[in-house]
Amino acid sequence: MNGKNLQELIKNLQVFYTCPSCGAHYRNEDIAFLGRVDEHCFMQLTCQACSLPILATVLLASQIEKSAKASGSKPNFVTTPKRRSRSDLKRGEKAKFSGSDEISGSEIANLHLYLSNNSTDLHTYF
Repeated sequence: MNGKNLQELIKNLQVFYTCPSCGAHYRNEDIAFLGRVDEHCFMQLTCQACSLPILATVLLASQIEKSAKASGSKPNFVTTPKRRSRSDLKRGEKAKFSGSDEISGSEIANLHLYLSNNSTDLHTYF
């Protein structure tokens, strides 16, 4: 990546991104280039107002264009491909638990209270 491309990348970050904590705009000196791996650039954005550090991974335009040509579409926004999440469920367990309700915050709080009040070895339960 040459200096002109890096300046363009920093300018785009300044225009399109604000601090997620306080909403402040980033200045040139708030953005640091950390490195590049293949077509990915790693940038650190540090807010001048609240000092929140953000690590940004930026896919270079040449890679976006290649992806668009392969799919036949015109890219409007940079998005990351959806990845299948890994699971520790064994075969058949997904179907077994798919009808179950989500665990609520109150259930987690109740479990915490129970474990706090009943010091025991969890291996007896699992």
